[in-house]
Amino acid sequence: MKTEVQKVGACRVKLSVEATAEEIDPIYKGVRSAFTAQVKLPGFRPGKAPWERIEKLYGKGIQDEVNKRVVRKLMEAREEAKVRIAALVDVEQLKSAKGEGASATFVIDVEPEFKTPDTKKWQVKKIDDTVTDEEVQTRLNEVRRMAASFREATADDVATADDLVAIAFSSDLDKETLPDAAKHYAADDEYWVQLREDAFIPGLKDALTGKKLGETVEFSAQYAKDFRLTDLAGKDVKYTVTLKSMRKLTPADDAAVVARFGVKDMDELKGSVTENLKASKKYAEEQRASKELCEAIEASVKFDLPERVLDERIYDELSMDPSKPLETFKGDVEALKKSDVYKAAADRAAKTLRRTYVLLRLAEEREIKLTSEEMEAALDRLSQATGLKRPELMRRLVDNGRMDEFMERELASKMLGELLKECATL
Repeated sequence: MKTEVQKVGACRVKLSVEATAEEIDPIYKGVRSAFTAQVKLPGFRPGKAPWERIEKLYGKGIQDEVNKRVVRKLMEAREEAKVRIAALVDVEQLKSAKGEGASATFVIDVEPEFKTPDTKKWQVKKIDDTVTDEEVQTRLNEVRRMAASFREATADDVATADDLVAIAFSSDLDKETLPDAAKHYAADDEYWVQLREDAFIPGLKDALTGKKLGETVEFSAQYAKDFRLTDLAGKDVKYTVTLKSMRKLTPADDAAVVARFGVKDMDELKGSVTENLKASKKYAEEQRASKELCEAIEASVKFDLPERVLDERIYDELSMDPSKPLETFKGDVEALKKSDVYKAAADRAAKTLRRTYVLLRLAEEREIKLTSEEMEAALDRLSQATGLKRPELMRRLVDNGRMDEFMERELASKMLGELLKECATL
């Protein structure tokens, strides 16, 4: 096939292709054979219907199938022309005739051109999954609290942190004017609450600490400006609170803790707690290091991106935005593109796409590829995340043209993991 490449943009070319009759005529023969075998006409045995009748009845379908196969054949020339396709934008001037050959011009977004960055300049803090004795003890204390019980308070007991108390309270809020969701913040005859920093009335824990049953306190509660109930947000409310009942938190002894968590002894529990903390810390450290490395890669490169691919990535970002901008700006593309949410999505998409191209280029240079086992594991993870069974998942990836993108992202992720081994040096 004869090819000609014309650059029409930073990452866009026009690929003109001409094919001879010898290269194209087998397509016409193949389509004729396929339709002849499939079409059933009354009075004719399968595969014996006259081609003229078939052409008259299914002319458009035949031509569409021919065009599809011709385009696919002509697109093979991109390898000979060394065009690294990122996305097919359009097909122009498609011509095809039996015995005469075919030609077309493809508008193609190509992969960006850039110099591979020096990976030695990317350095991030080493992954440290060390767990200290203090962290283990703190976690054991939390575990002990989980196994704790409550006892009824006596007249001599005073309220302390984590006790469960029943209070009667009133305030200077007008309960009748408050919405239903806020009414119980105004007054109640008996309300059970645990004395913690996040107790439902700000400052309640401090106000009741040290108080005995039957005592009454007055204090002012300051609700945060971003409090979830707008009728209370930012308000100073005066409360009068009486401690009516109390259940004291009783720490669990070793025997109770061991029984609660089904372990042999405290040493086994300590070992389990240590391993869990270590696993959690390792995961958090890996996430932190990956984020730092991604940011280092993104900051080190700046090159033009394929327009069609970038548009798709921006759409993906907008689709996942919890503010649902695609619904808000439905039908008004210009207004959407001027919005801050679009600009933020475009910035994220561009950074992610550049990073992906860099990682894929490095993987290519180092001949790093996905193994069949890694691909299977990646599909299993996506299947679990989406709730789709493997056959349906595969069908959707193929039908939506996302299979190559999925594989590229997995390969980029693998390459990132390889880089972490050499870049985590600080």
